[in-house]
Amino acid sequence: MHLSTLLLPLTWMDLTRGLEILGLLRQPLSNISDQIPCVQNTTSTLEDVVACFDAYTVPEGYYSNATYVAAQPNVEQLQDWEELVSSLLFVDGNCTSIIVPTSIAEIYNVSLFTDTAGPEYCVASEFTSIDGVYAKGWGLFVVPATRNAVLRDIHLAAPHPAYDLLTPEQAGALFKSTGARSLLISGRIRTANLAPSDCVIPSSNTTVYYKTDPAHDTAEPFFSASRTIREWQHANDGCPAQSCAFIQMHGKGATSCPTDTMFLSSGLGRSNASVAWYTDTVDRPIKRLKTHLMAAFPTWNISLPSDSDCSLTATDNVFGRLVNGIAEQLVCPDASTAELVTGEFVHIEQAIISRQAGVYSEWTAALLATFAPSVGA
Repeated sequence: MHLSTLLLPLTWMDLTRGLEILGLLRQPLSNISDQIPCVQNTTSTLEDVVACFDAYTVPEGYYSNATYVAAQPNVEQLQDWEELVSSLLFVDGNCTSIIVPTSIAEIYNVSLFTDTAGPEYCVASEFTSIDGVYAKGWGLFVVPATRNAVLRDIHLAAPHPAYDLLTPEQAGALFKSTGARSLLISGRIRTANLAPSDCVIPSSNTTVYYKTDPAHDTAEPFFSASRTIREWQHANDGCPAQSCAFIQMHGKGATSCPTDTMFLSSGLGRSNASVAWYTDTVDRPIKRLKTHLMAAFPTWNISLPSDSDCSLTATDNVFGRLVNGIAEQLVCPDASTAELVTGEFVHIEQAIISRQAGVYSEWTAALLATFAPSVGA
């Protein structure tokens, strides 16, 4: 059983502070390099594989500024990382023929993984760990191994592994059960480098966005991969509101927006124009998803910014800003507006009960009902 499951009553910050006191999350000194074996197990499910990789997430306080810089991709590596992500999105029965670009060939490999239930997946993953931690932490990317296995043009992502507990496992399970087009999971906890980000500067003095928070810093490889996924989707059949979205799975603590079991947004807050966007008669993914989630979980409180005062509206999310019409070079300083937002970006904050494996089937039903089948599915 995963440690996070055993300690669910604790917040992540409670857990990590305690571990820091014990010296368990300090920068490792032994530098023992090992192969990561997650995709080699032939008797496992995709959910098992995701959980296995999740254990290698770069932990809180791991990086100094110098080691963070060393772990970041250089210009060529970043281009090749994006090329690898794009290549996998074109996969159709040829996973094992994908060539990892030269500059990252000693960091990533591409593997064909067969789930014990039958489905096959093409997995791009780091293959080396140092003392049980990803050597780089750029992220895990998975696609169905064949085009006919793609049932929905939805792209699922978990930006905050280890911090938003169980979201990688949840995203992986829903990717599999819905036949989604892609799965992206960050390889670093958002607090892996505790230096504050110089990208998005929070308006509140009590909020800190860290250098390794991929939801708030464009230097994280997760952001580059997310942008590449979106560019690919728009170049291949587009992203119609009826059938397509880019969905980020997040988790909130018990004291954050405590009356909401789930809080959904599309990166807009509560300005008059934003509230009108959420409440008008236009059919939007976020509205359909709320309706179907309420049907799946009738006793839970599932809200939008138009009917809750929860502050987790994702207006500062850099990928959300990009999807919502802000130029890439401006996503750090500039939020989007209701006039620009299309609804492609779906941001889900959830209580821990919503992330448990026991409710995956209800989640699956809601997502399948929300999004029409992919072209050719």
